[in-house]
Amino acid sequence: MSKAEPLILIDPATGTPLSRLQTWLAIAVMLSGTTFVALVVTAISPIMHQLSDYFGQGGHGKEVAYGMAIVPSVGIMFGGPITGWVIEKVGSRNFLLVILVVFGLAGSAGLYLDNVWLLIATRLVLGVSAAGAVTGTLIMIGEYFDPVARARVLGYQGAVGAAAALLIILSAGQLAEWGGWRAPFAMYLFAFLIFIATAIAIPKRPLVEHRRIKEAAPPGAILALLPLIVVTTALFVGSFMPTIQVSFLLADNGVLKPSTQSLVLGASALMVGLGSAAYGPTRLRLGDRWTLRLCAALIGTGIVVMGLAHGAGQVAFGCAISGIGTGLLNPQVNNMLITRAGPGARGRAVGMGYFARYAGDFLNPWAVDPLTRAFGIHIAFILTGAAFVVGVAIDLLRGKRVGVASV
Repeated sequence: MSKAEPLILIDPATGTPLSRLQTWLAIAVMLSGTTFVALVVTAISPIMHQLSDYFGQGGHGKEVAYGMAIVPSVGIMFGGPITGWVIEKVGSRNFLLVILVVFGLAGSAGLYLDNVWLLIATRLVLGVSAAGAVTGTLIMIGEYFDPVARARVLGYQGAVGAAAALLIILSAGQLAEWGGWRAPFAMYLFAFLIFIATAIAIPKRPLVEHRRIKEAAPPGAILALLPLIVVTTALFVGSFMPTIQVSFLLADNGVLKPSTQSLVLGASALMVGLGSAAYGPTRLRLGDRWTLRLCAALIGTGIVVMGLAHGAGQVAFGCAISGIGTGLLNPQVNNMLITRAGPGARGRAVGMGYFARYAGDFLNPWAVDPLTRAFGIHIAFILTGAAFVVGVAIDLLRGKRVGVASV
């Protein structure tokens, strides 16, 4: 399939092509998956210090803000494999319809809940539902497109997710200034729009087809992916530096306005989109091994630049460099998992991929905060970024298939 050819979806029950309107609605549903993850991660990024101030009674405000940011990652970590397994049993469409409702209800809880523990509990549920939403849409892409078209659509999905993240970051900052820290939680109601589109546009797949595909899963398909899972976890510890740590870095630099912080974080989201758009030709030229090395080098370099920066523009430049690496990394990991796992194990494989991503998110404060307490936040950024750059250099010098090269 050439790039100029239209994307065609076939109704699996009848074998006939979908109408143009239904096709575009269905593709919109599939491309929306990364938007749900972007909502989880970025909707509260510009209000981290506001959350810290609001819940700061007793001096634990920063811990509460960290909890709001990382608890959804725990849900994604463990929800990914579980929801992937469930999707293999009940089908992606049926599962997606349920999980979108859960996402919308759990995500918007910040509009009215004031109890810290209840709010954090809803963030956990939000993470599980986000894992289910993105896993369901990725499996749909694997179900409806051949390998060539699949890579094309995965690139589109990455770009859409990055564009959505940029829009969410900018909107969250403005909403917070207009309506306070609660206002950004209204953006989670987006899930109900995708619910309607899913119900209208995604055809039902015969249950017998799910059973046949499940029976075709090769033994050990998931175990063979463990090296890639480990590498993905490490890379995403660095990838989440902008969304988790940059708000505190900017505050240390005296940049406190949520709208300004959202503009800085928007540089990362913008370049994630450009990186995703460049994934296809980059992957064809470099291959898996060098693409992953490039991701690590870009992410690490960007973090070092952030650590050396003392102005909002300089931090934004570092975010942009790191964003390119993350933009390449997301579709690369998804493509490798979907391709290597095969149809019968795609649900679990994609779920494990999101476990790895948000294990990195969860581990980020545990890795960075001790460095911040010991050396200050700027040195913490420099040391974290340097670890990735040095890791790539060591891998290159050794010239063996270890670390990134082993996947």
